[in-house]
Amino acid sequence: MIKVLVADDERWIRKGIVRMIDRERNPIGEIWEAENVTQALEIFRREMPEIILSDVMFPQENGCDLGERIFEMNPNAKIVMISAYDDFDNARRALRFRAVDYLLKPVSREQLNLILDQCVQQIETERQQAEGEKAGADVLEERLAVLAEDNSSSRIVEKLMRDIREDCARHYTLSQLAEECHVTESYFSSLFKKVSGKSLMSYLAQVRVEKAQELIASTEYKLVQIAEAVGYDDYQYFTKVFKKISGVTPGEYKAGIAREIEDEDGTDT
Repeated sequence: MIKVLVADDERWIRKGIVRMIDRERNPIGEIWEAENVTQALEIFRREMPEIILSDVMFPQENGCDLGERIFEMNPNAKIVMISAYDDFDNARRALRFRAVDYLLKPVSREQLNLILDQCVQQIETERQQAEGEKAGADVLEERLAVLAEDNSSSRIVEKLMRDIREDCARHYTLSQLAEECHVTESYFSSLFKKVSGKSLMSYLAQVRVEKAQELIASTEYKLVQIAEAVGYDDYQYFTKVFKKISGVTPGEYKAGIAREIEDEDGTDT
């Protein structure tokens, strides 16, 4: 199993990142948390996690200092920097210690897990190379061969699913999408359900609620703002859809996260 270290001085953001990590998607084992660079270095020396997700700006420290120290100790560690600012100097420093990526906040669940996919793939490839097995280009070639076997219709739907995840706030209609694909509405509807397992509207609602959950867990936006950010101008309707999919209202979901953090604080003390 692969160990992960999450370093961020803001507990709410740090806990939000931990919650967004999909352990079923990748072989993620223990996840360690640090609130500053010094604590992160202590954990790294003791536990040697393979993946490090670190904020850039700490109150009196810089996350790039952490990246440089970790790179000195283990050049193979996969370091991902996360920042609220698009700062060229810090991004340039990150390149020097071979950071896998430099992400800007707020980071979505899909964006985070995609970069974890990349980190895990690199780790597994390096392990295979160390064992003398085929890796790298061979693995990529096999995956491309599998993709090449997919029919064009499935690829169209898969691309649309990715587009929805990247921009769920956009106004999507069945008629518009069918016209773009040059097929009838009924054919497009059945094709989308065959590939995704859901109707277009059900899939869109699921993605929007998941995105809303990410924003609730990792930002301090108001719930009305979050509803608008994921494509719902009507807050009451947003609440109805959110509860139907998640079983609780947005307010109850936010309160539950707050209680979890309070319980964890009590446990830590």
